[in-house]
Amino acid sequence: MYSIVSNSSFGKITISDKFDVYGTNSTAPDACPVFLAPNDEYILTFPDLENVTKITKFSYDTLGLNDTRYLTQFFRISNNMVNWSEWLPLNRSVDGFPQLDPKEKLHLEIKWQRKGTSTVGSIKIIEYKIEGEIDRFVENLGSTINLSVGQMKIIQSPFIFKVFSISDIEIISTSHPDVLPSGVSIKYRYSQDSTRTWSKWEPLSKENITSVRINPIRFFQIEYMIENNSNTSMSIQDINLIGDFQNVSNDYQKSNLFGVRECCQSNLYGSYDKNGNFIPNTNLNSSGGGPACDVNVFKPMSDDEKANLYNPYAQNTAVKLLEKLSNDSQQMFGHQVIYFATDPDKKGQDHILNEYQLYNIVCQGDLKVSIEGNNFPDSQIVMNQFDLNLFETMEAHITKQQFKQVFGVQRRPSKEDFLYFCNLNRMYQVDHAQQFRGFNNNAVYYKLILKKYTQKSNVQPASDEVKNTIDKLTKNTTIDELMGFEQDQEKASIANKPQFAPLTREKMRLEIFAEIDKELIENSSTIIAKTNYDLASVNFGTPGVVYYNFDPRLKVSNNLSYQIWFNLHNYIPDEVYSFFDFYDEELQQGFRTSLSNDKITVTLNTTNYEFNLNSTFDSSALNEETWYCYLINLDQKQRNLQQYIYKRNVEDEEDAADLTNTILQKVYFNSQSIEPIEYSIRVNPVIKGSDMKVTNIRLFSEVLPENVHTKMLNQYIIGEDSKYLIFADNATTRLYLPRFPLFE
Repeated sequence: MYSIVSNSSFGKITISDKFDVYGTNSTAPDACPVFLAPNDEYILTFPDLENVTKITKFSYDTLGLNDTRYLTQFFRISNNMVNWSEWLPLNRSVDGFPQLDPKEKLHLEIKWQRKGTSTVGSIKIIEYKIEGEIDRFVENLGSTINLSVGQMKIIQSPFIFKVFSISDIEIISTSHPDVLPSGVSIKYRYSQDSTRTWSKWEPLSKENITSVRINPIRFFQIEYMIENNSNTSMSIQDINLIGDFQNVSNDYQKSNLFGVRECCQSNLYGSYDKNGNFIPNTNLNSSGGGPACDVNVFKPMSDDEKANLYNPYAQNTAVKLLEKLSNDSQQMFGHQVIYFATDPDKKGQDHILNEYQLYNIVCQGDLKVSIEGNNFPDSQIVMNQFDLNLFETMEAHITKQQFKQVFGVQRRPSKEDFLYFCNLNRMYQVDHAQQFRGFNNNAVYYKLILKKYTQKSNVQPASDEVKNTIDKLTKNTTIDELMGFEQDQEKASIANKPQFAPLTREKMRLEIFAEIDKELIENSSTIIAKTNYDLASVNFGTPGVVYYNFDPRLKVSNNLSYQIWFNLHNYIPDEVYSFFDFYDEELQQGFRTSLSNDKITVTLNTTNYEFNLNSTFDSSALNEETWYCYLINLDQKQRNLQQYIYKRNVEDEEDAADLTNTILQKVYFNSQSIEPIEYSIRVNPVIKGSDMKVTNIRLFSEVLPENVHTKMLNQYIIGEDSKYLIFADNATTRLYLPRFPLFE
């Protein structure tokens, strides 16, 4: 039976279950779901899920998966078990979850379906886990908190502060002014990255909160979880933090009190009347300065008294007019952009150099920006006596009001942000940002210095939604996307790791059964091979060499080329000499090639293509104890199959080292039309035992033109053309060395 773990304080829900892998009764409640054939389905129903807003993550574990036998998964939801949504794809990160009323119960169904070409074997589901979010019912209205018996509430302060220090806490309860009754508990947690991550819930006490290391340069948001397990109802008027703060919500107003109400009351801060009696302050969070900010014993002036004073800097009306004109003009004439805001990751903070190495792209929003002089830079190189800039920078303006409306008062433009100009189809990156103070030293807009956008590995999207948006905007614009395949090929041609790997490591051959003999094969001054496999050392038709399974799929548009040097010991009628076998007998898919009775047979899936070396079929077309090279080009794009047999241009094999050139002699050639094939198999390539020796076995992902055959067949190590190489086997002997423990 599945288990549900719901945590309202964190707003998370988890549904999970584990099955009995060794259970034999398939009808038992804890037995693993089994998929025996394609299109088999298994559906789980989770009814009456309360307060669930969406499903965010899904994971499961199985036995029996492979490339031709796998599972797809879907989900659907309902509010009444009658009307269901359509089946939607269920991925590891769940996107596009339908919007539901959290007050209605959620009914969820999960479906697995077996897919793939394989009809054999089975798949078992071992376990699964579903993660989601539930409505937390957070209150941030700033009013009195009333709790009945057994009730729990989460309170969020409506303010965003910068916290420099906390020295004390104060809980003001109208029903219990001195001390909270037994059974009432208050916990807190805080966030310093715009609620993206939170600290752990812990009891609210002076000792706990004053010992927390709060970063004073980052914004601070706090939540309280209050549980009333007493035997009476109660109300809390305010929860105050006492210390040194700046109220960002009220334009960085200085404050010594951080409460949850706009008009908060404090019994610790206030003023004294003329008789020396303490008067609690009831408006410490209000704007306007005076005792609301700094505590003193002097009675402040009233508003009427302040109005009679002469203030040459009272330019509020003019400043507001400037803000309105700036915002209106930007909405009319500004360029539409998608702005991506970044936030430093605390894991990459360097306290010595005072910088961040890691950034998260946390949110995005639509804005309008103005460009200084409406002049966009071109992409020309700019050089001066101090620096070489590949691309010129430009200046952009964003009004503060617009930015805060989209991203909140806690954010502002910063380095590593970037923005996409919709009409220009171009992306720029923020190199520098600051508030521009103009009229009366007021900052109406942010000034941004933009430069050409470059994708950085240390700036990562924090959500799939942001990542998908960036991928759409930057698709086919990066060097990796445009030239990635060519780059991989160039790297492979420069550092072909399998060919140059130490002989103590084996990356191509799974098993070696045939004996490896040393024999120097030369063509003029070129060494073709130094060792070879003696396939006569194993039983006929049994594996001599087994290779690791390379790409088991071949499409109708894929080409292949294969070459092998071979030397026949005894060439006799009806004997089969296997050149290569990558064929699944059960599925009747794959390809293989072999020689018998002067006839080479190439099998492509269920079709055989024959290459007759002569018309007598008496095993006389090839000489014994002579090194030949067999090459096959499978050109599926041109629907053509070409086969070649070459030898060194000598009559006596011992004279090959004395040749004046390395040009090979073409002995036989055949070309025929074919039907393209495709396959998906799970077998290992092998070379089977027969009465011959083989070496220099190579498989390429492209056909080899005839004008390069001599060069390619003479190479002991593949050079630049290794970009097309799938594997190369020179029949080298693996070295087995003892393994010694570390530090011995």
